[in-house]
Amino acid sequence: MDSEDARVLLQSTQRVRTLWAGVISRDFVYAVGLNAAIWTYFLQAYVESLASKPSLGFSYLAVAAGLSSLILGLWRVFTSHTYGRIAGLYPDLLLCEQSLGVETNQGTAGYLSRTIPRLSRILSGEELNPNQKSEAVSFLARKKSMGRLSHVVIDITVLAVIVGMFVLCISMYSKIQFSLAIGSIIATLLGFLLLLFSMLSFQRYPSQAVISEAITKYEEE
Repeated sequence: MDSEDARVLLQSTQRVRTLWAGVISRDFVYAVGLNAAIWTYFLQAYVESLASKPSLGFSYLAVAAGLSSLILGLWRVFTSHTYGRIAGLYPDLLLCEQSLGVETNQGTAGYLSRTIPRLSRILSGEELNPNQKSEAVSFLARKKSMGRLSHVVIDITVLAVIVGMFVLCISMYSKIQFSLAIGSIIATLLGFLLLLFSMLSFQRYPSQAVISEAITKYEEE
């Protein structure tokens, strides 16, 4: 790839990456904003109902828990899908930057080494040539091993929140209308299943074993 082609491809790919990164940030704001609005509204309704109809107040909490769980689950699914698309761009970005002579501690290679430290063995090591490094990163993306530890922390936090809301719905089961109780429990379970699906499909933080596998695979070619 000549320098001009590499520069054009790099610019267009960076624009796409920036766009998708913006989508992830936007979805985060939407998820937080919607959950804040839901709990503000229904908690206010719950407090106002305590003086007249306490049982109605529990219904408000059940609805809030169900809606919140669904929103959190959908948010993680959309984020998983978008981040997977971003991970698929890294091989092209690396190849273009290597063609333009960008240092391994700068650009995409430097960014990945800082956010996913185990990748530095591939990106900064001398076991692979530039093309092989790009192919190794592509291999990791296909193996869903281009994730960050921060994603794991977020998923565990969301999991704890949804489990807490499920327990809340179960605890109010006998205090609210049967159909509403069942609906809120089903909604929290759907949120949990969506989260579980996103965790299974998300790019995972790469293990040392898969890093070694990628190096061995392309070092021999």
